[in-house]
Amino acid sequence: MGITKTQRNLLLAVAIGLLVYFLVPAANGLTPQGVRMLAVFIPVIFVWLIEGGSGWSALFAATMMVLIGAYNGAHTYELLWGGSMVAMIIPFYMISNALEESGAMMWVVRWILSRKVVHGRPTLFTILFVVSMVLSSVLINTMVIVVIFFKILRDITDSIGLDKDSEFFHAHGLLIGWIAQIADGCLIWGRPFILSMVGIIIGLGFRNFTMNDFFKLSGLYLLFACVVGIALIKFWVRPDTSAFEKFDDAAIREDLKANPMSKRAKTLLGGMVLAIVAYVCAFLTPLGSIQTYFNGLPVAAPISIIVATLCVITVDGKPAIDLGKEMGRLPWNTIMFLGSVMYFGGIIGSADFGISTMLSNVVTPIVASIPASVVILIGLAIASVLTNLTSNAVSATIVLSCFIPAMLAAPNISNSQVLAFAACVVMVCATAIGTLAACATMSLVYCPEGIEYKRSAKYSLSVCAVMVLIGAFILVPLGSGFFAGIV
Repeated sequence: MGITKTQRNLLLAVAIGLLVYFLVPAANGLTPQGVRMLAVFIPVIFVWLIEGGSGWSALFAATMMVLIGAYNGAHTYELLWGGSMVAMIIPFYMISNALEESGAMMWVVRWILSRKVVHGRPTLFTILFVVSMVLSSVLINTMVIVVIFFKILRDITDSIGLDKDSEFFHAHGLLIGWIAQIADGCLIWGRPFILSMVGIIIGLGFRNFTMNDFFKLSGLYLLFACVVGIALIKFWVRPDTSAFEKFDDAAIREDLKANPMSKRAKTLLGGMVLAIVAYVCAFLTPLGSIQTYFNGLPVAAPISIIVATLCVITVDGKPAIDLGKEMGRLPWNTIMFLGSVMYFGGIIGSADFGISTMLSNVVTPIVASIPASVVILIGLAIASVLTNLTSNAVSATIVLSCFIPAMLAAPNISNSQVLAFAACVVMVCATAIGTLAACATMSLVYCPEGIEYKRSAKYSLSVCAVMVLIGAFILVPLGSGFFAGIV
């Protein structure tokens, strides 16, 4: 019996680890402990690149760090399982899954899109389509957003006498893929990718950096992405919208009245909104002591108390959230992968390893000889290319780990510029929309039930390129001002 793909990948990873362990010298600032760390970190990056994030690789890599003496054992498992970010994402997934199952988000989106003002105004419909997608993305995960919005789009397209091959369907399908995926890298609430990447940035030397700081820039990035997406559809794709005159918004409103949101759906939606309000309060400095209180809470606290309360509250004789059921629906592979990314990201910048020192010694002379704007543009371009070929988290981890230490040591780049660049790397890596293999979301977008990739590639790749330019020449300069006080 032959070996499986996973077994082959493990054997290759072990071989790479052994080569690093025995052949990489402790030189240029790299310590013997750093060599041991790289003997685990490089193979796990290899596995993530060719297989994606997985639970087994997370457990295997963390334990190997302990077995070969690269890092303290007790601290390893505390970081892997006990971090506040991991503790946040578990209850967030619970309420998000329950909310999607209740039909609350489908009801809310249909309500937004059926306002009287939309009638006969296709451009306004497109704008509200994007706005409702962003609002929904605050509450539920990206894959669910794509499924919900394609269902709504199919229903609307059918109702106006068009089919999925029409330019109307294709144009709005493009927006679903672009905005839903980019929002996943910009909205800070319950996002495993952002949680892990902010942790890596902190571990690389920016101890005072927070998710709220990240959102100051990522919110602008998402706004630019929405404007770019709508403008591209309006002036380049230019779908024929004449059939939109048949859109019967009144019929949708009547259906919503006849089939109101259920009590459970309202309860779950209210709970999620309260959790988001708590996170927003931590962001709003005008609130004074209220902002100080919420900002001082661990990120897991608001969502945990909301979920606990919803497990106690009953609706029609049943708990609003069935804890046992939702525990069974959790994506444990994703959670363990998040834990391992947070673990490696949190320790890679440690002076005990000397990895940052080595990268600085090797790469800094090159970075210092190039204008800062060119270095930033090259770094973001590499991030965009990588993220469209492999995992978003892996791409961001590689670019951040390679560029940040060298940029921090370069005399021609300020620390606030480096931090703004780091934040933009995360956002650019979330803009994984250009290829079929860019991310799991694209498998739901470029498929028979979604839109055809061949018709979409030039538009999606153009968005990637434009967002790199916006990041390099608008957001990094703005971010260097935003972050001047925290570096």
